[in-house]
Amino acid sequence: MRILYRPYLTVFLILFALNLTPAYAGSAHGLTEAQVFEWWDDGIIDGDEAREILDLLEEGNEHEACLLAEVYALESCASEDIAPVKTKKQRHAKTQQPATKAPVKEQTRKSERPSLRPHGYVEWKGRTDSLGHLESERTELRFDFYRYSLRLGTQSLLTYRNEGSEAHFGQISTKELHSVIPLDTLWGTALFYPLYSPIGIFRFGGLLDTAKTIRPSFAFTPFRGPKKENDFEMELAYWNHRHPADNVERHSFSAQAKGTWGNFAIWWVPKNASDLPLMKLQLQHREKMEYATIAWKTDAYVHGDSLPEEAHLSATIAKSRLWGSQTIGVMARDTWKSKFTANARTMIPLEGDTSKTRFKASAESGPGVLRGTASVTCLSAEEHCGQKDLALKIRSSWNVDREQLVFSGKVRARHTRDEGFGTPLYEAGIAYAQDAANSASIAITIPKGAPSREIRLRSSAEVGNDFLQMSLTVTFRRTAEEEFHPLHAAMRAKVMF
Repeated sequence: MRILYRPYLTVFLILFALNLTPAYAGSAHGLTEAQVFEWWDDGIIDGDEAREILDLLEEGNEHEACLLAEVYALESCASEDIAPVKTKKQRHAKTQQPATKAPVKEQTRKSERPSLRPHGYVEWKGRTDSLGHLESERTELRFDFYRYSLRLGTQSLLTYRNEGSEAHFGQISTKELHSVIPLDTLWGTALFYPLYSPIGIFRFGGLLDTAKTIRPSFAFTPFRGPKKENDFEMELAYWNHRHPADNVERHSFSAQAKGTWGNFAIWWVPKNASDLPLMKLQLQHREKMEYATIAWKTDAYVHGDSLPEEAHLSATIAKSRLWGSQTIGVMARDTWKSKFTANARTMIPLEGDTSKTRFKASAESGPGVLRGTASVTCLSAEEHCGQKDLALKIRSSWNVDREQLVFSGKVRARHTRDEGFGTPLYEAGIAYAQDAANSASIAITIPKGAPSREIRLRSSAEVGNDFLQMSLTVTFRRTAEEEFHPLHAAMRAKVMF
């Protein structure tokens, strides 16, 4: 085990040293591997749930990964430890933005001439297990020229875009088909062509893959408001394919609507008229009042025994008749920006009607130099909350120009009815961010109450500039029986040209 962890420690020290050098800020990430590892290490989510989220992050589907994270962990995807710190260049660019925008119709049809300079990147992502072996990896080369883009590696795809029209050839999936529901990878070609009218945009599309899957589609985006801004889109699609096992022709129908309010999708396989179709619902709303801002969010998957074969759903969604969460948050408009949040999640398996429900309530208040968060989670509402998780976190954040330094401490304990409190978990951490692309953090966790029984060290570092981006997140563990060794790790390297 001692031999296994030395390469990770060496790479981490190199990344931490590189982090001390200035670099141009890139885009800030929402959900990160470091957050997933923290929930995993704290026991909030199990290994299977963590891998489902990590797989989606590896694929680049952060939206669906965030949905899984909010249901499994009952916590927000956005990191609260390190906020994106904007550089002076970014702040100046924001002030130079025009106050008004051109209508979307004109922006789409009179787009700027694309660059004739070839550019792109090479990116590698990987995860390891507790033995230091690669658990999964993903490599991608992207090359952009004029209106064309070529992706090679885990996904091979040639794309052409011009004034709203699209053509894809190769491995086609969720993003290329503009699907709300995640899709499996299909080998073939997809075309989309827009027609502009005074009332909106009509988009016609089609898919044909090597297994003779056919998907014609029709979408409509109305122009809304005096500036003809479009904030709503609806689409209808028909699927026709032959299953290779029995060579029987299958049919299905899908529809979806998207807007600022969220999205709704339905996919029906007419095998059994009484069976529920696959439905996905995401609703959100935010309202500013005089003394507070109220926001709520609903996410849900509902389906029967029959699922579309092209759907790419996580294991828990596929096994649940109802799978979803509800979040309600209130932020006071006071000096400390106090928050109160209530979260709930429900899963009803296909095999039986017994629901599995969790509730969580949390409160947060205090200035940035000393801000506290307290939460209580009812682990099994169907068992009258016999077990509850209680957590208290103190955070101190300091900002100086571009840089940010955060100290944090956390205590988490489980209370069982008639048994009292179990062994508490203690954690202390420090995080540093130079800008949105350069940060480092380290946290020491004692999950069993005493360092002699078990201790964990979770470290994360990210460095980046105009040419190179690298990140490493790893958790080390030491127990009474084992020396320090990597428990799990995620790595990423990206070279831009």
